Amino acid sequence: MDNTPNWDLPPERFLTQEEIGRLLLRANEIMALGKARKRKPLVRDAIIIFTALYSGLRRAEICDLMVRDITIGGGRSHLVVRRGKGNKARTVHIGKAFKSIVRDYLIWKAENGELHPESFLIRNSKSERYTPTALWKRWRKYAPNGHRLHDARHTTAAQLLRAGQSLRMIAQQLGHSRLSTTAIYAQVAPDLMHEGMNRMEALAKDAVKAAARSPVAATV
Repeated sequence: MDNTPNWDLPPERFLTQEEIGRLLLRANEIMALGKARKRKPLVRDAIIIFTALYSGLRRAEICDLMVRDITIGGGRSHLVVRRGKGNKARTVHIGKAFKSIVRDYLIWKAENGELHPESFLIRNSKSERYTPTALWKRWRKYAPNGHRLHDARHTTAAQLLRAGQSLRMIAQQLGHSRLSTTAIYAQVAPDLMHEGMNRMEALAKDAVKAAARSPVAATV
């Protein structure tokens, strides 16, 4: 039986490399502007963008993320999703860039009286946490070409694939219960297939060169 999910991911569901770059630059700009002018909403908008693009979390997972769910330091850098899809918990590892961003953001939260045992990573101006709908509205303010917040999750998966990560690793990061779900991303990145075939051919050429250098001559 084919367990591949019956859904399609057209190219427009992914941010291009240019769109990723411009959005991250915008996040850097509004983060700096928010801190300099003491405009808290801008700082929070920036961390929404960074979290969406660097973690691949679902919208509700970002809303539920609490400060106590984040571990950075001591050679460790990860966050814990306590209630993912299907109410499943998982550990999501984060890279150096996002680790540095989160560390600086937590310092900012402490300086602004937002850091306490029950604090969520991202709060809004009226309550301790965002609702998924409110979070989406903030994302929409900056998203290029009408990209959905969930498109950032798709983009993270595709970027991990391009970085050479295995489907199993990506599935763990995204919280997929089946590899067949994660495999969908391979279908929307034909450039990776071409690259893989080119690498295969390069290995074959290396084998030919090695055989040619061998002192043992082939006999016919």
